[in-house]
Amino acid sequence: MELQLTSIIFIASLLTLFSSIRSEPSGPGCDRCHPDDYNALMKIYNSFNRPYILASWHPNGNCSSWYCITCDPTTTRVIALDIEGKGIAGEFNGPVPIPAAISNLPYLTSLTLRKLSNLTGPLPSSLANLTRLQRLRLDYNKLTGAIPSSLARLSNLNSIDLSHNQFAGQIPSTLSNLSMLRDLHLDHNNLSGHIPDSFGQFAVSPMYLYLSHNQLSGAVPAALGKVDFARIDLSRNRLVGDAGVLFGDGKSTDTLDISRNYELEFDFSNIAFSKNLVSLDMNHNKIYGRMPIKMSEIENLQFLNVSYNQLCGEIPGFRHGFDSSSFVHNKCLCGPPLPTNCTRS
Repeated sequence: MELQLTSIIFIASLLTLFSSIRSEPSGPGCDRCHPDDYNALMKIYNSFNRPYILASWHPNGNCSSWYCITCDPTTTRVIALDIEGKGIAGEFNGPVPIPAAISNLPYLTSLTLRKLSNLTGPLPSSLANLTRLQRLRLDYNKLTGAIPSSLARLSNLNSIDLSHNQFAGQIPSTLSNLSMLRDLHLDHNNLSGHIPDSFGQFAVSPMYLYLSHNQLSGAVPAALGKVDFARIDLSRNRLVGDAGVLFGDGKSTDTLDISRNYELEFDFSNIAFSKNLVSLDMNHNKIYGRMPIKMSEIENLQFLNVSYNQLCGEIPGFRHGFDSSSFVHNKCLCGPPLPTNCTRS
């Protein structure tokens, strides 16, 4: 009798355990999937030609448990679609565009499609319907065409990364209308034309701006001097003239790169520097004048390259030593670490 009672208690415990397991949410955030989102995701899955990277996307399954999906536990709506590949051909079965059905996920706050080597074509205009979107990350793909100005309708965006693609044409000036934008990556594309003057109107401070490795031309807009950039990279373009407006001792800048534009030309002698500066690269330009003695007061400067310019005078002492490669091929820089001594009158 005692043995039977023990068995009954054991079986009851197992049933309780199984019941608790079945009642736990099957995916991140919620325990079921909104049917509208399920239908949209299945359209996306089919548009991508049912790739192995989305093998967990089973028809008639609960999409809240699928790979790269996050849903809200209250509304059961999908709020994040974040697919990251490894840049290996074959992750998608042939070249595929961004599916228009993504715009049928109206609660998305985060959209990531990155390192998908077969993802190609232009940005669909329907992305502008994702009005709740806060983060858009589409880097390291093969996307083409122009960057649509309609992105400026996504007023909640705080981060845009379209880098390492094949976008061409001009940068939409309307992107500065995004009042919450703090992080803009358009580097490593084929963008041309001028940097928009409106980029001096970014509202969030400090701002992160990456425009390097494009074909941008013209002058650096003077309006950029109004913006507190934490990091700004304009390197490897075709910019000309005065970039001195990017400097300033009242700014938060820790990284500034204007290297290899070849035609940037301004007097470096009286430039003031952010106390936060960690990295400064301005090699291969026509920057002239002296190196300000106050550069020696920058405590955290870890990287410096002013080579291949037209600088003159004595190199100031730095808290962190730099070798001669940081200063070579200038007009008449002298003093350590260069072998040329400075003559004093």
